[in-house]
Formats: sequence, structure tokens, C-alpha cells
Amino acid sequence: MSTTASALGEELARIGLTVPTDRLEALLTDRVAAVAEQMGITERTARRYFDPHALRTLARELALRINDEAPGADLLTLPRTIAMPLPTLGSTIAALVEVAALTGTDTGPDTPATSMALISTLGVLTRDHDGDLPTVRVPEPLLMRAARLIENTADLVHQGCPLPPDVAEDVRPHLRKALRDDAARLRALIPDTGRRTGSGLWAVPDDPP
Repeated sequence: MSTTASALGEELARIGLTVPTDRLEALLTDRVAAVAEQMGITERTARRYFDPHALRTLARELALRINDEAPGADLLTLPRTIAMPLPTLGSTIAALVEVAALTGTDTGPDTPATSMALISTLGVLTRDHDGDLPTVRVPEPLLMRAARLIENTADLVHQGCPLPPDVAEDVRPHLRKALRDDAARLRALIPDTGRRTGSGLWAVPDDPP
């Protein structure tokens, strides 16, 4: 199951998505059990149906559930519809640095890379800012991606992921709360956040358009 989850993670990475391996394993476990029950076979036999083609299909299906994040799109080419206050910009960059530092072993190498890519994008957007108001215009999918990464990392902290050597264990609850607060500030900037209340795999709309 771990190998299959890694393969699914690679397929998702091809379209610009990263998901913690443990969540992919849980998802696949549920899918395998459902196939086994439906076909009247053992779960071991059902796992054979999750070949590369099936995993690519599943990756596309999952991508549809988070189309608000514009999977695979270049964020710099998207409309910059959200005015992001500078304090939120600063806290988001700090949170994404924490994501890069805290993930990797538990989520695979793509999560830190995605986090750093978002930091780079925020830097370019800030450089391009030519207004006088203390805000930076950013695309909505960037906020969605960043909020999901930060929320996932807060969950990892809560579940006991290793902390950096210079971080004391008693800081864990404060770190989790800080990450949750940072993600909440991002989601507060996104229109119609009321429909994004699901606690699913990525905490995104439960009813894809």
C-alpha cells in the first residue's frame, strides 16, 4: 500500500499537487476495500486493479475536487483578484517556511518544494506590486494552495511529526495553533468561504462544480 500511495503521489505531483503519504494510504485503503466488497474478492486481489492507468485516473478525479486551486496552472499567469494585506503576506511566508522545514519525511520531497515555490511566487508578486496601498494582488488559487499546505502541516504537528532540532517539544501546541491561525487568515480573504467547510482530504469544496 505504501508503494501504491507513493505512485499516486507521483501522479498528483505531475499536475502540481502534493498530499501527505499517510492520507493517500488511508484513501487507497478505503478504495481497495470498496472494490473488494463490490467484486466479492479479497483486498489483496483488489490491489492488483490499482495499476498505473488506474492511478492516473484517480489522480485526475482527485484533482477535480480541488479545482479551486487551479491544479497544474502557473500561478503567475492567473488573474490577481485578491488584495492580500502585507501583514498576512509576511505571516504566510513565515508559515510556508515552517511547512518546508517540518515536512519531507512524512509527506515526500514534493511538499517542501511546493512550499518554496509558493514563497518564490509571493516574492515575484510583491516585486510586481505597483500600487500605494499596503496590499499585494494575488490569485485566489495561490491562497487555496497555501492554506491547504499550512493546514496539512498543522495536522502533522498535532499527530507528532518530528520537530526541527532547535524546536522544543513543548512548543508543539503553540506551533500548531500558529499554523492554523495563518491558514485561517488566508481563507478569510477568499470569497464564499462558507462553502469550503468540508473536512475532506484537502478541506476543499465537497461538491465540485
